[in-house]
Amino acid sequence: MRSKIEVLKQLTQELKNLAQDSDFLFLIEGQNNWFTPEFVQLSIHSITENYLDEKALRNWLENYPLVEKDHVAIILAGNIPLVGFHDILCAYFAASRVSIKLSSKDNLLTKAVLDIWCKIDSVWAERMQIIERIELCDKIIATGSNTSYHYFELYFKKYKSILRKNRTSIAVVHKDMTEEELDFLIDDIFLYFGLGCRNVSKLWIEKGFELSRIFEASEKYNRFFQHSKYMNNYDYQRTLLLLNRIEHLSNNFLMLKADKGLFSAISVLHYEIFEDEKEFKSDLELHKEDIQCVIGRGYIPYGKGQSPQLADYADGADTMQFLVC
Repeated sequence: MRSKIEVLKQLTQELKNLAQDSDFLFLIEGQNNWFTPEFVQLSIHSITENYLDEKALRNWLENYPLVEKDHVAIILAGNIPLVGFHDILCAYFAASRVSIKLSSKDNLLTKAVLDIWCKIDSVWAERMQIIERIELCDKIIATGSNTSYHYFELYFKKYKSILRKNRTSIAVVHKDMTEEELDFLIDDIFLYFGLGCRNVSKLWIEKGFELSRIFEASEKYNRFFQHSKYMNNYDYQRTLLLLNRIEHLSNNFLMLKADKGLFSAISVLHYEIFEDEKEFKSDLELHKEDIQCVIGRGYIPYGKGQSPQLADYADGADTMQFLVC
């Protein structure tokens, strides 16, 4: 019987083939307009490069005693393509049975990947099932909104669980930021239309930085003009700001608004100005339960927000340790 590493090597190639299937990509975008071919391909590339690399997998797995002992149920989110792949990968190595509830926003893409995986590994096909309703299990991993989080707490209180709610990411911008750093930061903001918890929705900007540089650098994403859902959100948010006479800056597909809040709407980016780094560091500590990533010098490098590695666990909760303990 082939090892799981060998299975994943074949899965890697199959995923790369899938990313080149234009008919399939068209089908996925038809189900969910946020899942453009560009971003589905990006997600698959990130998975194959960061999660399925053989050396990275072996180094990661060395840290855990892999015993398949529990039936694990996974409730997936669907905000960006294949967002739940890491949870499934952890369960592949560390659970005896796996029940997966797909998000309605991502049931075609994730199911297609699981179907390919099962064809490669018949044992996995017997261990894994896609379900509509969570029944008896030993452990639960559930990801959702703040509202669904409260339901998770209520319904799954008798289970060992990892429950996740809304988080977002922030970035620190220095007045001497280079053009390359800024170019990378724009990716952290715009990839996947800003819908991921690892996308930057708030900037802490050092006094002296020219805000116009954000708009200049963001022009590489002006293709969003052609995306109806994104522009509908932009038009709606712009109308609200204008009607309420809230000061903001705009380049017709992105708005910058001075706001203390971490979470911003699609097409809106919040910012605050700082002179002393102590100002934003105290804010980080105050809101640490709402922050997924901090991007910037001394933190996660610019441009790496949407490139998590195997040990970069969501919310800082070690999924593998949870499964094997």
